Amino acid sequence: MRLYLCGRLSIVRGDVLVSESDFPARQGRRFWAYLVIHRQQPVSRGDLATAIWGDAIPDAWESSLNAIAARLRRTLQPLLQDGLPRLIGEPGRYDLRLPNSIIIDFERARAGLHRADVLMFGERWPEALAEARVATEIAARGFLVGEGGAWVEGQRQLLHSVRVHAHACTVEAELRRGYVAAAEREAEQLIALDPLREASYHLLMRSLAAGGNASAVHRVVLECRRIFAGEGLTPSTETERLAHELAIR
Repeated sequence: MRLYLCGRLSIVRGDVLVSESDFPARQGRRFWAYLVIHRQQPVSRGDLATAIWGDAIPDAWESSLNAIAARLRRTLQPLLQDGLPRLIGEPGRYDLRLPNSIIIDFERARAGLHRADVLMFGERWPEALAEARVATEIAARGFLVGEGGAWVEGQRQLLHSVRVHAHACTVEAELRRGYVAAAEREAEQLIALDPLREASYHLLMRSLAAGGNASAVHRVVLECRRIFAGEGLTPSTETERLAHELAIR
């Protein structure tokens, strides 16, 4: 079974597909996503209510929660095999049971980033690059697009961190493989993702210098200064030192 939380929600088991439109409206999608993310332990009904309605929890929220759960069970019915997936309602909480062999894209992105880090440490650049690209692609899909709330924003920030870190691994791996033009393009995209991440400018400067374009390094550090100044910040001495070293090679 494959479960997709990033981008449009869906579940695939064999030839059976449950698409986002099959879920019980936006409340059902939030209910499902929250349960999956917290699937390692039962989730209290109160936490689920907050995840679904935020500060606008209705007076009859418990019966509404039961109704959403019932509709979600019907949505999952075509996927049922050996009693799973199973949504268990207990006093004060819900427990989601999923097959042991399930693949969840959200978790795959985080695992891919971890593997990329390990492979980078071992200088296995092509393999690290492959894992980093998987993590980047998944994280770029976003999470519950159009929805809000503290827990939703928290998951989005986590995905963004995964995406930025994985993208940085991609640049470094391309540099180490000698693919400097690709590294330069990826570094520019990395800066666009997070313009205040100073290490991204380091990667772009190194890529330019590796490609024999040391004269462009000064333009990068000027751009870094300009963007940081807009936020009341200044680049570190490490950035200035690296720019000086690379520009005079």
